[in-house]
Amino acid sequence: MKTEVRPSAENEVVLAVEVPHETVRTMYERTLTRLSREAQIPGFRKGRVPREVVVNRLGVEYIRSQALNDSLPEWYESALETTEVDAVSMPEIDFEEYHEDTAFSFTAKVQVRPMPLLGVYKGLKTAKRTVDVTTAQVEAQLALLQERFASLKPVEDRAVVEGDFVLMDLEGSADGQPIEGAEAKDYMAQVGHGNLIPGFEENLVGLAVGDEKQFEITFPADYHAEHLRGQPATFKVTVKELKEKVVPDLDDSFAADASEFETMDDLRADVRRRLVELQTGAAEREFRARAVDEAVANATVAVPSAMVEREAHHLYHDLESTVGEQGMEMKTYLEALEKTEEEVEEELKPRAEMIVKRRLVLEAISTAENIEVSDDELRERIKADAEALGRDGDQLVIDVYASGRQDLIRDELLMAKAVDLIVDNAVPTEMAEPAEVTA
Repeated sequence: MKTEVRPSAENEVVLAVEVPHETVRTMYERTLTRLSREAQIPGFRKGRVPREVVVNRLGVEYIRSQALNDSLPEWYESALETTEVDAVSMPEIDFEEYHEDTAFSFTAKVQVRPMPLLGVYKGLKTAKRTVDVTTAQVEAQLALLQERFASLKPVEDRAVVEGDFVLMDLEGSADGQPIEGAEAKDYMAQVGHGNLIPGFEENLVGLAVGDEKQFEITFPADYHAEHLRGQPATFKVTVKELKEKVVPDLDDSFAADASEFETMDDLRADVRRRLVELQTGAAEREFRARAVDEAVANATVAVPSAMVEREAHHLYHDLESTVGEQGMEMKTYLEALEKTEEEVEEELKPRAEMIVKRRLVLEAISTAENIEVSDDELRERIKADAEALGRDGDQLVIDVYASGRQDLIRDELLMAKAVDLIVDNAVPTEMAEPAEVTA
């Protein structure tokens, strides 16, 4: 089989393939044999139908079309293998008349994986955020800890103020009729927290235990129940209990109750240490992402549309999984966005293109630097995954190789090594002010 590769456009080639008539005839005979085995013709046992009967009954043109359907994918794959063309799209195939006793020619236009032109990826001067934990940040963390240990204390000698917790009975009506779902006994709400209909909590301020009050409010235009949106309603409430939140003082007693430390000085020091660890880790992740982004930006590569579309499709299904994990159907999610699946995938394409470009550049760097992943490293990674999953490491290695997933894991490790190479050679520079990280 003779194959010629001709450039067609950027990241696109045309394979011109000529199949000799001997090969065409062999494939035709193979298809005819298959049809003879499969044909069910009255008067003949299945699998015992003479070939001439199959030809007469099915017709030569039908057999030729079947032979072409059987053969063309094999010839195309063979052409890719022979020419070492790395196709990333489905082929656009064009051919003329097929006949089992003559040579057969066809062309296949495909997009191919591009080879990035690498720019500078070593010695990059990359901004790195300086870790600076302030006293205010430490106190904010301690305030959150205070909230966790706060308690509610009954109040009887004053009226409701913002921040109080009110236990009440309530009932709502519209046009003199009760509103379904707007009646409750012993309902607890925090005044000023904004969990109730706008205007409701404000009407509780100034009431005391035992007080009753009736007031008018209007349901918001975006209320979840459509029939109540923008509708006026009358609510009647009876205050049954009033409680205020008591936050413990930040003293040694609190430190002993809230932590393993005996003093507030030790607790403060531990909070600061943890914040430093968190910020240091975040700053390092941002630095790594910036360094890789700069290496990718320095490279030149045109990403084929087929690769972008495929990645956008993957991103859409990742989104679908995330939406499902949140207990929502994708159909409902799309309706809320007022968009179609196609529109969402289209919006995902810029992100998809960046992901593909990043992957291509990291692959090119791993090739340029002769980065490899040994079988031992691959097995160690699989065993580490097994430990995280609580599975037997040796068995997971067997399962991964049996399913053919080892190459995917090897590629992940190659990408990680390429990232490490970029980051290890990057030169941290002082960051003037916080900047967004795109990766």
